[in-house]
Amino acid sequence: MKKIIKLLGITVFVFVLTVNLVSAQEKVTTASEIMEGWDNRIFPIDNTGNMTMNLIDKKGKIRTRLLKTFRMSDDKQIMWFLEPADVKGSSFLRLSYDDRDDDMWVYLPAFGKVRRIASHAKKGSFMGTDFSFEDMGDRKLMDYTYQLLKEEEINRQSCWVVESIPNKGIATDYSKIVSWIRKDCYYDVREEFYDERGNLKKIKTVEFKKLKKYWIPVMMVMENLKSKHKTEMIFDKLEVDTGLDEKVFKSNYMTRIH
Repeated sequence: MKKIIKLLGITVFVFVLTVNLVSAQEKVTTASEIMEGWDNRIFPIDNTGNMTMNLIDKKGKIRTRLLKTFRMSDDKQIMWFLEPADVKGSSFLRLSYDDRDDDMWVYLPAFGKVRRIASHAKKGSFMGTDFSFEDMGDRKLMDYTYQLLKEEEINRQSCWVVESIPNKGIATDYSKIVSWIRKDCYYDVREEFYDERGNLKKIKTVEFKKLKKYWIPVMMVMENLKSKHKTEMIFDKLEVDTGLDEKVFKSNYMTRIH
């Protein structure tokens, strides 16, 4: 009888342990599910603001630029350079699509015309910063394969750490991107960009604040580990759901300073 009770006890224990393991596995979020949440995160209908852009070299010398930015959801973005004099009047326009690559244009007053950025040129520096044109674009979910590496806290915020590897044939400057994605809002607070040889090339960090029901970036920093140069984008005077007219996101508006 004692043997039977002991055997039953073991049997019950094994059963409970198995149930607990299955329950725990069911709660695990996959990398694909995380990235779907990231792709579907909530954006304002539109938002406007000012940007201070600091270009900081390896000796700590700072060059500062002032800009005005308009966005509509995450699909349309236009920005105008206001200061200093050598970049005043320059502008950048991005239009994103679900089924094809982003369209991008720059306007440089010295050339007097709007120039479209070709696909092969998107690896180049965005207006002399540590961001590339590719970095300024909208990453397509279907272009990458994902792996959940771990979970980790950054600034007391719980994050998933997800590795994104571009699928074969995707035009990109990076062999992989590792993202720290906040669990509460699905925004990435840190990203590491690796070059074609697998070496860490750049690190981006982002700070957010909540404005109405939206999480809005207030600072983005891109650090180039090879050049020891970094670029800060600091946003202020932010407003959301302002009723922006879609016609602002046209190439003929790039020559107008707002």
